Amino acid sequence: MEFDSHELDELHKCFHTTRFAEGDLILEEGKANRALHVVLSGRIRVKRQVDGGEVPLTDLTAGQTFGELSIIEDGVASATLQAVAQTEVASVAMSDLAAFLRDKPVVAAKFWRQIAVDLRRRLVQTNDLVRSHFEVNRALAENPTFRQVYAMCNR
Repeated sequence: MEFDSHELDELHKCFHTTRFAEGDLILEEGKANRALHVVLSGRIRVKRQVDGGEVPLTDLTAGQTFGELSIIEDGVASATLQAVAQTEVASVAMSDLAAFLRDKPVVAAKFWRQIAVDLRRRLVQTNDLVRSHFEVNRALAENPTFRQVYAMCNR
């Protein structure tokens, strides 16, 4: 199910565009976010706080979205997003999006299906990453030299 040109034109009217310079914070982990965002151009680094440091998770580029979980559930950013190049983002507040979709059930079905497809893609990527980390950890744990060094470091 794809949006036709009329549906896209109507949907675009709900969005506003913001430009970010390299280094600008776009969203901060743990802060309120009640909007859906689409990267129009540029690159955004997604990172999380882990043990007092930042861990980069991925980069977003043109056509990718963020904020989906915030519009579905609690409205809090699950990661920090920072522009790593000149970036342009289109955003729509959840209240505006909900009002628009309430009046257009066919568009709403297409919209929520696309959100589900995007979230499924991210879940598959995350599963692959977890599987990769598991394999590395297992290989390290099965290495007797690694176990000895690890034991010495944790005395």
